[in-house]
Amino acid sequence: MTIVLTTLFILLIILVIAIRYRLKNAKSSSQLFTAILLLLALIISVYLLGYFKVFQCTPIKDYVVNFKELLQIIILILAVLAFFGASIGFFDKKYTLRIDKFNIGGINVLFDKSSEIYVKTVGTYVSSKRSLFSFNEKRDNIYEVLNAYYDVYNFIRNNLELLDHEKDSDLYKTSVNILKELNKFLTKHQNDYRRWYDKVISDDEFMVSNHEQKAHNTTIEQVQKQYYRYDELLQDIKNLNKYMSEEKIKNMLKINDFIWGEE
Repeated sequence: MTIVLTTLFILLIILVIAIRYRLKNAKSSSQLFTAILLLLALIISVYLLGYFKVFQCTPIKDYVVNFKELLQIIILILAVLAFFGASIGFFDKKYTLRIDKFNIGGINVLFDKSSEIYVKTVGTYVSSKRSLFSFNEKRDNIYEVLNAYYDVYNFIRNNLELLDHEKDSDLYKTSVNILKELNKFLTKHQNDYRRWYDKVISDDEFMVSNHEQKAHNTTIEQVQKQYYRYDELLQDIKNLNKYMSEEKIKNMLKINDFIWGEE
């Protein structure tokens, strides 16, 4: 017993010294030091509880057992309520279960309205595609722009099921209109431009004023201008930029004003 008390006394002294050091050096103390401090406090607590035989006391035993049973009942009630609430939301298309990534911490259960998730997800994705709002003739590669437009088309289409075409009618109609505009643009230009561009890059040459030019040895602007429907394609891109920059779309998808002006 003397050894136990002596050990406990030494641990208490160490704990007091450590706490004083932690308080004086709060900013510079590491998380590891804090963890060691908490572990030391836990060890002392175990010593104290064992020494005074706290858990052998009948009232304490009864309290712990009753508290444990009460906690289990509360958890069960909350689980049942959560299940019924989620079920009602899913059947009514009011709430959505979304899994972002299958890794540690990557599975997210989001009990938000489906329309809110749609706006957050689609709005953020659309906002990241600058060429939807502003096309730079000197630096933007039209081939990559077509890829971006196609990706946006698929992304909106795949997430459209989050919306109820009656309850979210305005947002649904606007999204469908965006799909129509993208589809019209891609159908008109995608195949022709890709065939032409792939051929130019494969041959690494094109003709400018009856002179042969190496594609790798000039700017993307000069290469693209040789496309036989370049002016028409450029005008349609600008028209799409203008359409996507309308206030109705920006407000509905909550697209921030910082995107994307002329550079």
